Amino acid sequence: MIDNSHATFMKVPLEDIFKVEWTNHMDLERPCILVLGGENTNCARWTHNYCKSIAWALYSNNIKGGLDIYSARYELNNRDSDLDRLNLFREFRSTQNLLDYGNGLTMTDLTYMNQSYPLSNTYPSYIYDIFNFAFTPRLLGNNNQIIDTKTIKQNLRNMIVFTHCHGTYILRMIEKYMQQESNKYTCSLQDMYNIQKNVLAINHAPFAPLEECKFSAVSFASASDTQISYYNELNYNMKNYPDLFSPAFFGPEFGNIMITNQIKKDIFNEHSQVGLSGTEEINKTLTNNGMVLFATERNALIQGTQAMLAGTPIPTTEELISAPDMGISFKQFQKNGQKICKKLKIKTR
Repeated sequence: MIDNSHATFMKVPLEDIFKVEWTNHMDLERPCILVLGGENTNCARWTHNYCKSIAWALYSNNIKGGLDIYSARYELNNRDSDLDRLNLFREFRSTQNLLDYGNGLTMTDLTYMNQSYPLSNTYPSYIYDIFNFAFTPRLLGNNNQIIDTKTIKQNLRNMIVFTHCHGTYILRMIEKYMQQESNKYTCSLQDMYNIQKNVLAINHAPFAPLEECKFSAVSFASASDTQISYYNELNYNMKNYPDLFSPAFFGPEFGNIMITNQIKKDIFNEHSQVGLSGTEEINKTLTNNGMVLFATERNALIQGTQAMLAGTPIPTTEELISAPDMGISFKQFQKNGQKICKKLKIKTR
């Protein structure tokens, strides 16, 4: 089957978020936030909505200029996004893990997958589009030669990636592709890893494996979100015991993720990233735990953006994962996570 998927890109300057431009290149002179939204980001309205959510969140902390927001629009056409995500999970999960926590997957399903859809190092066409748009110019110069490592790190540090749902799958595929192509860039896997750590990724309701991430990633999710599945043992318990999940942070073995139970008063909107902006009107649609979760996510975006604009290192996880507006510290979120793991008898390293 011919893959005719592709991606196009919207550019919005933070100074005027209603000045919309479709573009095929990034301005590397300006810091930016790249948004990789959910799989249904297939029209201008949804593409722009992500830009507005990011902008309102930044405005709340008096960040009103100095960067551009880019948002990807997808045309997946004949691609099966469920299958694409499952293929990525197959790389990270043992067969037994998928059977135990795969949200209904059977051995027959996996046998069929292994026979009919063998894993490979080829990527959907739209993944290449996004990589060539956002990452290739930060790695290669005009003569298509690798830029010096110091400049590459500065280029990548000058971009924050915000993902939602399927967007996290895209980011992990890009991460994998960079590792795969490390020889092309005349560097070792460890060198590429050191380069990739300069990208701050903020993931909302991520639909992808989260562990062993090469980018500097933090994630945020609801235990009541029925649209995400087959993460790992933690995700399985999220689905079955959501009432246990007060706002809690789970460390690297779970992908540096903040989780709580129901975040929206309307459970049918549980998966949405709307809530990040922190406006008074939006806050009325959130539960108390939703207020806390989005406060931490907004703090990660604000702290990360301030550091990017100042040219300083990516903030620590503790600096990113806190809710100063709610008076809750990172250490409290850690304690909540430890209590939940103990109660559910989930082993941690």
